[in-house]
Amino acid sequence: MPQFDRVLIPLDFSELSDTVLRYGVELTAEGGTTFLLHVLEPLPMHMESAFGAFVNTEGLARIRENAEELLDDAVARYPERKFHTELVDGKPSSNILEAAERHRAQLIVMGTHGRGGIEDLFLGSTAGKIVRKARCPVMSVRTRDDSGV
Repeated sequence: MPQFDRVLIPLDFSELSDTVLRYGVELTAEGGTTFLLHVLEPLPMHMESAFGAFVNTEGLARIRENAEELLDDAVARYPERKFHTELVDGKPSSNILEAAERHRAQLIVMGTHGRGGIEDLFLGSTAGKIVRKARCPVMSVRTRDDSGV
């Protein structure tokens, strides 16, 4: 299996994230660097105004702390590996592409929930955008559907 010196792994902390992390670490050459990225998405405007009373700075700080803890937990699973972690705010697709360029990633390993169909036609998918726009190869790891495929 080929290995890469600089692998970017965007994590969304879904149940697929453990599998994505394992693939990414296995594809990082010994002595290489694995870059872990989590993007905190802002609430859409209509939700922000509807839920504004429930979203306070303390709650947002706790969300950020939780994400930092999850990144630390991911790193702790592979103590023999070299990691760089990053937590940023914004739109996932643009932040992933920017991180890939900034870190000179040779490979991006990311999950896709494989919804596809009409949803992706209108909304687009983060993984789909990354596959189309990244300057390096992208490995897409998807969830199994009900048929086990």
